[in-house]
Amino acid sequence: MSQITPGSVTTSAQSFVTAVVANSALLLVELGLFTGLKQRLERIYSPRTYLPPPEKRSPKLPLGVWKWLPAVVNSRAEDIIEKNGLDAYMFLRFLKILVWIFLVFTVVTFAVIVPVNAIGQDGAKSSLEKISWINVVDAKEQKRFTAHILVVYILTIFVIYMVRREMAYFVLLRQQFLLSPTHSQLAQARTVLITSVPDTLSTEASLREFASFVLGGVERVWLYRDTKELNKLFNERQKRCTTLEKAVSEVLRNATKAWKKREARRKKKKSKALPKPRGDDVEARPSNDEPLSDDEELLEREPSLKLLDELVPLKKRHQHRTGAFGVFGEKMDTIEWCKDEIVRLNSMISSARSQQEQDGKFLGSVFILCNLQIGAHILAQCVSYHQVLQMNDKFIETHPDDIVWHNLDDDALKTRTKVSLSWLATIGLILVWSFPVAVIGGLSNISAVCKKAAWLNWVCQAPAPIPSIIQGLLPPALLAALFAIMPVILRGLAWYEGVPRHSLISVSLYRRYFLFLLIHGFLIVTLSSGLTKALEEIIDNPTHTVQSLATQLPGASVFFLSYMVTQGLAGAGSALAQIAPLLGYYFGKWFLGRTPRQAFNVTFLMPSADFGTLLPRLSLLATIGLAYSVLNPLINLLAFICYGCYYIAWKFLFLQVFDQPAARESGGGYFPMAVSNLFVGLYIEQICLACLFFMKVSVADSRYVALAQGILMVLLVVLTIWAHVLLNRSFAPLTQYLPMSLATKDLAERFGQNGDVDLFSKDFVKTLHNRMMTKLSDRNKKIDTLATKILDSVMLPIGPERDLETGRSGVAVVASGDNSTDPARSSAPTSAAPEAQRQQSSGDAERENSAEIEAAQEAQGDDGLQSTSSQGLLDEHAFDHPSTYVPQPCIWIPRDPLRLSTALVEYLEEAGVRASDEGAVMDADGSVEVKSPPP
Repeated sequence: MSQITPGSVTTSAQSFVTAVVANSALLLVELGLFTGLKQRLERIYSPRTYLPPPEKRSPKLPLGVWKWLPAVVNSRAEDIIEKNGLDAYMFLRFLKILVWIFLVFTVVTFAVIVPVNAIGQDGAKSSLEKISWINVVDAKEQKRFTAHILVVYILTIFVIYMVRREMAYFVLLRQQFLLSPTHSQLAQARTVLITSVPDTLSTEASLREFASFVLGGVERVWLYRDTKELNKLFNERQKRCTTLEKAVSEVLRNATKAWKKREARRKKKKSKALPKPRGDDVEARPSNDEPLSDDEELLEREPSLKLLDELVPLKKRHQHRTGAFGVFGEKMDTIEWCKDEIVRLNSMISSARSQQEQDGKFLGSVFILCNLQIGAHILAQCVSYHQVLQMNDKFIETHPDDIVWHNLDDDALKTRTKVSLSWLATIGLILVWSFPVAVIGGLSNISAVCKKAAWLNWVCQAPAPIPSIIQGLLPPALLAALFAIMPVILRGLAWYEGVPRHSLISVSLYRRYFLFLLIHGFLIVTLSSGLTKALEEIIDNPTHTVQSLATQLPGASVFFLSYMVTQGLAGAGSALAQIAPLLGYYFGKWFLGRTPRQAFNVTFLMPSADFGTLLPRLSLLATIGLAYSVLNPLINLLAFICYGCYYIAWKFLFLQVFDQPAARESGGGYFPMAVSNLFVGLYIEQICLACLFFMKVSVADSRYVALAQGILMVLLVVLTIWAHVLLNRSFAPLTQYLPMSLATKDLAERFGQNGDVDLFSKDFVKTLHNRMMTKLSDRNKKIDTLATKILDSVMLPIGPERDLETGRSGVAVVASGDNSTDPARSSAPTSAAPEAQRQQSSGDAERENSAEIEAAQEAQGDDGLQSTSSQGLLDEHAFDHPSTYVPQPCIWIPRDPLRLSTALVEYLEEAGVRASDEGAVMDADGSVEVKSPPP
């Protein structure tokens, strides 16, 4: 790519045109697929309209092929905060910023740079390069580049202004988000995780004394203790339960198929036994008093294990070996073995838990739940201990589901060692990855490679458009595939680093992945040599390396034009069409939906975006666009189109499809890093322009002009660095912590009179605690009363018997019943009523009580108080390791047509294994469908 020269521009232009045509066609295909399936497959393209609770649902888009587009564009982006959190909204805001930046860049560069480069100059060999830097080659025309300098100054100031404005807006929005009643009352907002705590603070009493300065006081303290042996037993039991569910579902599927085959044979045998009707005896019928066949007797029998054994003999059931790798050891029946293992593990876990309460060793991590949100933020910022490397790492906004328990037992020295090793491994990985990237770089300019490698002449001599496809379409596709593998490896390195929260692992992944993409996706691709060679050049002659990059940058623009087209058109179209989820939904039913739990995940769980891998790719495109904004103005137009397509696609996805996990919410923590990385593109552009000007100082006709231009660019680099540092230092504290001026004002308005409030007063803390308890109790009583009334009307037990839907807030919502039922039959059936009648009555009662359900949900959201699992007062085990309190997962068995599942449930329950067949049904073909969450 870096070897693209004016002599090879014609081929490069053809490659660019090929990429535009191919990706435009692909975009049309993806849009056609989207518009054709959008109204038919709500589960894929609009699950947010019916799966979450009503208050979290999105309105349906208007019908029609293109009516969805103006509806998405004109919808309020701020609604995304309520539906998917601040992270999702700020991601969309970042795309909107880039749309405006490149729109302004396009207007300014096309109005100034394009005429300056094109009028009266003929240095390029194709029309594609006539508007670029390459077209101006005459040393006497050096003054023309004064226009470029002026434009670079204007656009740099504009980018800095946009970053400053958006950071101020983000800080304001984040503060409103943190102070909102729906968030500030969350236990997550008031919990601090502290690691590397010394043994002198290894008791709850000592920690309460340590945190006695915290405003409002401390409500609860959790100490993380050694549970290594218990964790092994717990994880082993989880695996055995999963294996048992698979084995039970398989044996029921085989039994259903065996019954279906017997029934088919019976019908066939019966049809052969019937006398053929004659013309004079059309009323001939078989006798009703014939004895039942064996198969008919089978159907008349009650479901039992004996019946299951007849349909699926023990020798035909799933078996496995208990030795290493499942190859060695004794061959055992999977169901029997897993049942016995679960019973054994349940007993061992109960014994280990009782022992754990007495002998658990403190491992240096504590969770402190403060009474006030501002207290938690103050605790997270203070200097906590008087010795080195003790209690340095503190994490605010901690959620139980966000904890990486494996990373809580490392001391400070071990953690810092892991950080160093993980980053050394990241750098080493970048070095190794340079070789395949260099090969792809050679493909992008295969015509030049053919001249040096004669054995590749057959590629260059191939009939058109094969060479153009290899140069224009294949390299970006291969580069994207190569980069898709890297996040998996980098995430593992971030996890090894010892980060104790999943959300922060994604933040670490963002930093590593952007660095990788910047080096391999831009710098090394431009240099078209391995990183090892580039590092050797930097060590031997740093000035020459920068000059080499500056020289190659203008000529490599064609490849990056193609790359921008590929990512902008095909990438945005692919996100909108949801091809991967579409395939996963249908094929997942066959491969990943064999058990009820798997079928539930495939059917009801909505997808989510991983900003740790998504944002680096978009940031790389922004870096490329900013770096080439003056060298080749066409890239500004392509970047504008690219981010416009991405904005529409992701706005649609966040409003209609995605559901971001509330536990992984960082409150927009990715946004400051994303906008800060925009400066990288400005630095590359300015430094390369300065080098290009200084390299022309040796030419006599343009010596002084080029020198002055280079000095102006160096000055702009210095000003940009100054602005960057100033912005980071100004906004850094405000992007993480809550300012006391806002927090105390909010408390005074809510709890004090005329601003008179003493946060250290025992009376204030007691009043605060009693008020929270009263509101929480009243709300729970209201919900319980309404829920009992609703459930009593349909005579269904709480939990698995109901059809439920869950959303971000964790609220259960009764799903729609059968719309074909008769309203006259809405009276409550008796407990002995058939299952079909109960389901019909459930649907009718649900419609009659919909208003009461909505009232219960409104009560759930009153005064910012949500369910106790995520709100106000946490469960006593909230920040204990799951192995210390989580019960054995209920073995979820699908209810088969023969009702053999009831016999299996009784069999497992008698053995001491929790099991249920509620909420999941297996049809006659062996397919599993679910109607409620796991029991």
